[in-house]
Amino acid sequence: MTTVLQRPERAAVQAKPPRRRTPVSTPRPGGIAVVLGGRAEVFRLAPVLAGLGDAARVVRADRRLPSVPRDRSCSIAATMERLGRTFAADRPEAVVVHGASDIALAGALAADANDIPLVRVGAGLRSHDLDSTEEQNRVLIDRAARVLCAPTQASVANLRAEGLESRDVRLTGSTAVEAARHRLMAEVHRLAVVRRWGLEPDRYALATIDHPDNVDDEEALFGIMNQLAGLVDAGHPVVVPAHPRTRAAIERSGVLSCGMRVRVVDRLWHSEFLALAAHAGLLVTDSGAVQKEATVLKRPLLVARRSTECPEVLEDFGRAVGRHDDLTALALDWLADDGRRARLAELPSPFGDGEAGARIADAARAVTRPVVRVVG
Repeated sequence: MTTVLQRPERAAVQAKPPRRRTPVSTPRPGGIAVVLGGRAEVFRLAPVLAGLGDAARVVRADRRLPSVPRDRSCSIAATMERLGRTFAADRPEAVVVHGASDIALAGALAADANDIPLVRVGAGLRSHDLDSTEEQNRVLIDRAARVLCAPTQASVANLRAEGLESRDVRLTGSTAVEAARHRLMAEVHRLAVVRRWGLEPDRYALATIDHPDNVDDEEALFGIMNQLAGLVDAGHPVVVPAHPRTRAAIERSGVLSCGMRVRVVDRLWHSEFLALAAHAGLLVTDSGAVQKEATVLKRPLLVARRSTECPEVLEDFGRAVGRHDDLTALALDWLADDGRRARLAELPSPFGDGEAGARIADAARAVTRPVVRVVG
């Protein structure tokens, strides 16, 4: 029977490196404002913050907005207004945003309204699904940006195809690569985490289900959980770290009462998640961040979405699986395929060399420098 479990008790071995504290906000005049939303932005933009050093001014938009309304349009407007006030008061020389969240969109619009140069991290990623609010946000944010930091050549091509070649477009790679490398434990500690969970390397699947297309669609969510249960029935444990919103949706869907033995657990710290992912026989996800991390960890991946903004993943590391596809059968084939994992171990990540943070920081500094024009 499926149960919602807490994380196992930690072993005596300290398997996780010390956490680096990120300040809630640094409202000092000038500098470069870096807008952070949820935990994902903190992890993904940590390399940029490190590259900016003392020039960084962290703005934790999610914590500054405790009374944001639930309605999406009102939420974006309220977030934009409050960020706009912060930018107007602090006058940063540039604003950095990442991702496709409504907070990132609000940060981009607030910067544009205050005539502050916007530096866009992850520019040019496209799923080409304009019914998706995330895709709409990506397009709008990119069009507001003065500097577009693209993770891949395909992202650069997307920006050019949309007529943005006149902007400062830079091929930087993805910060997800160095963020994953930085927070990845040593092998001995990774194996300790796997043992603590009672798992055997390469024999289990690790799944994340967070995308609105799945979480907000009860039929889609039930279908994915049912397919994952098929792996458990075949002898492969499945662990699903669930965001509170996903967990609530799973409980509403009724899958917990259907005898499924999928392990739905609380969200994990990033380093613990990476440790489990590094030894999983298969990753199943609808998250763009996890898709990128799979290429760093060299793990096979099934993308549980109708489209992805990371098509590079589908070239070697993964395959997209729609709601009418047999995820269970494909997953069982891949879990049994040791040769596939061996081949992936030799491939570089298509998302860069792990130096994106420094390149993006350099781009942000460059946009703050005055342009000297010679007249005469």
